[in-house]
Amino acid sequence: MSQLDVLFVNPGNHKQIYQGLSNKYSAIETPTWSLLLAQSCRSIGHSVGILDASAEQLTVEQTVDRIQEISPRLICFVVYGQNPNSGTVNMSGTVVIAKAIKDRGIEQPVAVVGSHVQALPLQTIEEQEDIDIVCTNEGVYALWSLLSASDMKDPDILTDIKGIAFRKDNKAFLTVPEIIVPQE
Repeated sequence: MSQLDVLFVNPGNHKQIYQGLSNKYSAIETPTWSLLLAQSCRSIGHSVGILDASAEQLTVEQTVDRIQEISPRLICFVVYGQNPNSGTVNMSGTVVIAKAIKDRGIEQPVAVVGSHVQALPLQTIEEQEDIDIVCTNEGVYALWSLLSASDMKDPDILTDIKGIAFRKDNKAFLTVPEIIVPQE
């Protein structure tokens, strides 16, 4: 199997958020936004995968093991949900897993797309050193551009990609906005 271009990760953190209630009472949501983003990237020729750590009830270590085994070019956390607050709630799992990825020495860039990071792209980059890239707006066009980039770690290349935030010269940097996906 050839290397995936992007692995969309639906983070799980039910045990920490809901504690004992997570055994029977926390809902598992269909990763609708991961599915939509995956199909969008697939439609223009990129190879994609989805890791639903929430549905599989994976631990942080199991999630990182799977990411390391798959070894995609880009690791992209999708932190949307049907409830507008889901993006912020799911950031807790994203942050913990992203840190574990970096602690493990996995070098692929870690990106995040979702409602929380859309609202706070610069703050996310400033406060979360284990997150490399934030995609703004719906993230679709920014993802397409990232996946077409020759080097997703080079700040000079990233500067030309619309609709992302990242670190440049050790400071949070926001590129010009990408267009919003048209309604039609």
